[in-house]
Amino acid sequence: MEAIIIDKPAMKLIGLATNVTLYDVQQNRTTIKLGYNFMDRRAEITDSINGKEVFGISTDPEDYNPETDQFEFFIGVEVSSNENIPDGMVYRELPANTYALFTFKGAADNAGAVHAYLYSTWLKQSGYELSGLYNIEIYDERNHGPESEESITDICFPVRKKLRRH
Repeated sequence: MEAIIIDKPAMKLIGLATNVTLYDVQQNRTTIKLGYNFMDRRAEITDSINGKEVFGISTDPEDYNPETDQFEFFIGVEVSSNENIPDGMVYRELPANTYALFTFKGAADNAGAVHAYLYSTWLKQSGYELSGLYNIEIYDERNHGPESEESITDICFPVRKKLRRH
């Protein structure tokens, strides 16, 4: 599994968000349900910049414990301003950052393998370390839905070069 290092500019986003545990994601399919809800309401967002991309952002709390802790899952689109936020939706901003971008094929459940590889192998061998408590999934025209084995999804993790210790 290869990563591409990319730089992304700051982003403004509008969408839906919920707090979930990993159990909610895996057993209750909470994030998939939120995604379908968002897609039903997506046309309400009038300031969307790119109609082809939807972003799923998972934000962990400090000292996140995947066994017990909740994290925020947001799904939305990039917008030009935060002036027209539809009822029940939220606004988020992401800073400009450097990211390790991984691409995987298959259902949304396969994202877990990317996370496992990131922590077990890639961070140890790459010369990079995480620089944020979030990751971004990018759903574009290659993605055919969260349950399709034909879907292709990009996941971006914020990174910075490790400082050399003498």
